[in-house]
Amino acid sequence: MRVKRTVMVPDWAEQLASDATDMWRAPTSLPQRAPRRVEFEFPEDAYFEYGFIDAQGKIRADPANPVRADNPWYPDASALTGPAYAPDPLATPDRSFERGRLSRLRLTSDALEGQLRRVAVYTPHGHDGAELPLVVVQDGVAFQRLAGLHVVGEALARTGEARAARFAFVEPVDRRAEYGFSDAYLDFLLEELPPALERVGPSTGRHVWLGASLGGLVSAGAALRRPEMTAAVVTLSGAFLGEPVHREFYATRDSWLLARLADPATRLPPRWYLEVGTIEWLTDVNRRAASALRSRGVATGYVERHAGHNWTNWRNGMAAALRFALEP
Repeated sequence: MRVKRTVMVPDWAEQLASDATDMWRAPTSLPQRAPRRVEFEFPEDAYFEYGFIDAQGKIRADPANPVRADNPWYPDASALTGPAYAPDPLATPDRSFERGRLSRLRLTSDALEGQLRRVAVYTPHGHDGAELPLVVVQDGVAFQRLAGLHVVGEALARTGEARAARFAFVEPVDRRAEYGFSDAYLDFLLEELPPALERVGPSTGRHVWLGASLGGLVSAGAALRRPEMTAAVVTLSGAFLGEPVHREFYATRDSWLLARLADPATRLPPRWYLEVGTIEWLTDVNRRAASALRSRGVATGYVERHAGHNWTNWRNGMAAALRFALEP
């Protein structure tokens, strides 16, 4: 069943941005005659973010809607939910589980021409010095501080739903340049970072690469370059459109990943978990990627949620992703 929501347009609003427009990338015009209003329609279990763009080009919240989106990229967006929407129980994890050790690394990268890189490494409670799976996380600041991915991992390990793991949260500097087909950034992830992480605590030698959006793309790139050191890949709304020679991630149907998956010479990791929203431009390419992975014999988890390209969607998928990637 689908539901409709009517929203009144503020006097100052000039355009509408929402999950349906990928926010500011393709905003839509608004009615000029009174009464100014827009109507949204979405599935009954949907989570939906939107905002109005003012004359200065800033996305602002709906003043008539007290519910704000919990989104670090669009902090002033508003949110709507269908009557059947229910967040995952671990989308906002209990921070009392956060009893492990956080180590902060500062690395000077030769691959990135002397750039200083910051990585926060979380070792779960009671596992100092233990050999553990290592989850390497892109957009590390958001996944650590906002989402609490490592706390989800602690909670699942306590109930036996996932193996205990060490989490390396890699802080981006220029995420579009780094995550969008950068060989130098992959050199940093695959050659320079692992020895530094081993000094914090030993790993099993095969990693989980995890990321959202373009972070999913670079996680896929790491896994395909070094499948022998990959235990699993987790991509949430993976931005799988575009190619190294044509870095257009939106207005294209070309896909480097789909081309690689179709090539029988491409070596693949053993496990891959994908999630995507049905209210975003990446739904089709993720469906095709999941199908291609299954056809190649990769153990594949695939989930679609009635949501857009936003952090609430990805937080709702964290627990399921870790259950798959860190299966006991």
